[in-house]
Amino acid sequence: MTRYFIITFLFITHLVSAQKGTLSPYSFYGLGEPLFEGTIDQRSMGGLVAHVDSIHFNISSPASLADLKLINYAVGANHSSRKFSSEDNSTNNVTAGIDYMSVAIPTKYFGFGFGLIPKTAVGYRLSVDDQVDGVNTNSNYEGSGGINQVFFSLGFSPVKNAGIGLAVHYNFGSISRFHTRQDEGIDLLSQLASESEIRGVELNLSSYYKIDLSNRLQMQLHYAYQPSADLESLNSRTISTFTSLGESRDFQDVNLSNDGLDETISRLPSKQTFGGGIGEPKKWFIGGQWSSSEESIDNAFYSTGSVRYEPATKLSLGGYFIPEHDSFSSYWKRIVYRAGFVSSKTGMILNDKAIVNTGITFGVGLPVAGFSNLNIGIEFGKLGADGETLIQENYFNTRIGFSLNDRWFIKRKYN
Repeated sequence: MTRYFIITFLFITHLVSAQKGTLSPYSFYGLGEPLFEGTIDQRSMGGLVAHVDSIHFNISSPASLADLKLINYAVGANHSSRKFSSEDNSTNNVTAGIDYMSVAIPTKYFGFGFGLIPKTAVGYRLSVDDQVDGVNTNSNYEGSGGINQVFFSLGFSPVKNAGIGLAVHYNFGSISRFHTRQDEGIDLLSQLASESEIRGVELNLSSYYKIDLSNRLQMQLHYAYQPSADLESLNSRTISTFTSLGESRDFQDVNLSNDGLDETISRLPSKQTFGGGIGEPKKWFIGGQWSSSEESIDNAFYSTGSVRYEPATKLSLGGYFIPEHDSFSSYWKRIVYRAGFVSSKTGMILNDKAIVNTGITFGVGLPVAGFSNLNIGIEFGKLGADGETLIQENYFNTRIGFSLNDRWFIKRKYN
C-alpha cells in the first residue's frame, strides 16, 4: 500500500507541476481564492463533513480519527475548466493542482493523522485600459502563489459513539503581485512588484455523536469550531522600468517600514460548523450542515478601496448510497454513489455586490482492493454576483483521488 501511495502521489505531482491552482480574477483580493480543505468523497457530497465512518479520514474533522479502524492513505488532485463572462467579453481557462495528501493511523486509545493541503490560491491575469489626465494607459495585473498548510490531527473517543478532536495547522506560502503600466507616447514600461512571505498557526476543534435510532438507522451530529488566527506577512515592494523588449533600465526598493507595511497581519476569522444527518451505516446517508464565520479583516498591504467584507455563510446538503457493500457477485453493487449541493456567501463585497458561490456535485467511490477506493468527483456551478456589472465565473471541476487502507501491528497466526 505504501508503494502504491507514493507512486500515485509522484504521478499526480508530475501531471500538475506546471499548472496553477487558479486563474480566477477574484483571487486578486486578500490572500487569494479560499480552497476546500477536505477530501474528494466529502466534496462530492456538497462539501458535507458531518459524516464519520471507520475507513475514511475526514480531514476537515479531526474527531473522525476516533472512529478510524484502518490505516488510511489519501491523495487527491483536480482539473478545473472555467469560463469568465463580463459585459464586454468572455474567456476560458484550464487549471490543475493537488487537493490533498494525508496519512491517518488508529491506535488502541486514539487516532492521529498528518498531511499537506492547499488553503488559498492566487492566480490572475487582468488587463485594464484607462485614461489618466488625458493620456491613454494600459495596466496589466498578474499574481501567483498562495498558502499551503501542514497539519497534525488527533482524535479520541471519551464515551461510546462520541468523538472529539484537535488539529494544528501550520500555514506557509508566498504571494507575488505585479502591476505593469504603459502610457501612450512613452517607450518605457513601469512595474510595481509586491512580494509577501506568509506564516502562521491555526487550530481546528471538532466533535461528533452517533445516536442509534433502531437496529438499522443511525443519526450523526457534528460540531466544529475554528478560532480566529493571525498570519504574519513579511512584505517587500520594488519599482522598476524596462523596455518593451524586457531590458531593465531602472530598479528601486520601496521602504515599507516608513508606512508600517514591512510586517503586516492577516487575520483568519473564527468559524463554526453545525451539521448532522441520518442513515443506515454502510448503506446510505443524507445530511446537511451550516457554516458561518466572522467578518474578514483585510491585510493593509493588500487592501483596495473596491472591496470590503461581511460575515460569510455556507449551506451544504449531500449524501451517499451503496447498493450492497459486501456483495461477492457484483462489483457494481459495491460502488459508492454520492451527490450534493452547496450554496455560500463568500463574505466578499465587491463594488457593493455580494460574491456568492452555488454548485452541484456528484461522485463515485470505486472499490480497488479490500476497503480501498478510487474516488472520482465532478462539480459544476457559478461564482460571482447577481447582475452584469461584475465577472461571472462558471466552472466545471473534475477530481480524482485514492483512499487506500491497510492494517498494521496485526500478528499473523499462520505463515
